[in-house]
Amino acid sequence: MDLHHLRENRRHGSPGLPVGLYRMERSAGDPILDNHWHEEAEFLAVESGEAVFQIGLSTYEVRAGEVLFIPGGELHGGYALQGAACTYAALVFDLDWLLGHGDHAALQYLEPIRRGRLVPEPHAARGSELASALFPLLERLLLLEHSVDPAKPLRLKAGLYELLAEYVSRAAFARSEPRSPLDAHTQERLKAVLTYIDTHYARKLTIKELAQEAGMSEGHFTRVFKSFMRKTPVEYINSLRIRIAAALLAERKSSVGEAAMEAGFDNFSYFCKMFRTVYQCTPSEYRQRHDQS
Repeated sequence: MDLHHLRENRRHGSPGLPVGLYRMERSAGDPILDNHWHEEAEFLAVESGEAVFQIGLSTYEVRAGEVLFIPGGELHGGYALQGAACTYAALVFDLDWLLGHGDHAALQYLEPIRRGRLVPEPHAARGSELASALFPLLERLLLLEHSVDPAKPLRLKAGLYELLAEYVSRAAFARSEPRSPLDAHTQERLKAVLTYIDTHYARKLTIKELAQEAGMSEGHFTRVFKSFMRKTPVEYINSLRIRIAAALLAERKSSVGEAAMEAGFDNFSYFCKMFRTVYQCTPSEYRQRHDQS
């Protein structure tokens, strides 16, 4: 598990290859994907099972063989359906990487997507022509995750052009309805709060402090945060801290007590209770499993 990624590094890949490839397996009842954001766009494919994914305030039930497109800068996350497991994969990429200088085709078709004037269809549902075209293309690119092929950057770039071309050829996008300035401003303030939490999670954080960072009253901030994040601020912070503690334990670099303290828990009993709720085992048992792996 990559602790740096858990701390929500918002740049994926490297400057020379700004693409991140990720595959996640979730058992029934496991958390799927905490709401977060990054500047890059993202393709997300559900490979088995099903889950609910949220983009902004819109939600989509996504099943095996279906694909989501998530524009850069949008808050998004995922939630388990009752009793359903889910395996999904994501390809996160910087659209600027595809916009070659003076490339007329890229400027004509991709620049409007980058600027949000054209929005690819968010949900390519199973059985649609769009999903039938996108899913195998995306799966092929995801096989490059651990590839040492020297042509990997070329294959990824060519594949991304091919994926986006499927939207263009099917006109599977619409001109964006501009969000109200209030909605856009609210989302930007929430993103600032998430960045603040990512930076300061290891110390005590109060609702008053976070509301001030958002420029809202405490009550309004709590309501807005939950409407976007599907969790209260306290639930979100605890979830982040538990995942960071789990990553530290999996890396076998910290004792249970050290992991709890580094993740921001000052009450060891509460940490153990929260950890068991999320992972269905004690922190010590979790660490032992990874010691044996």
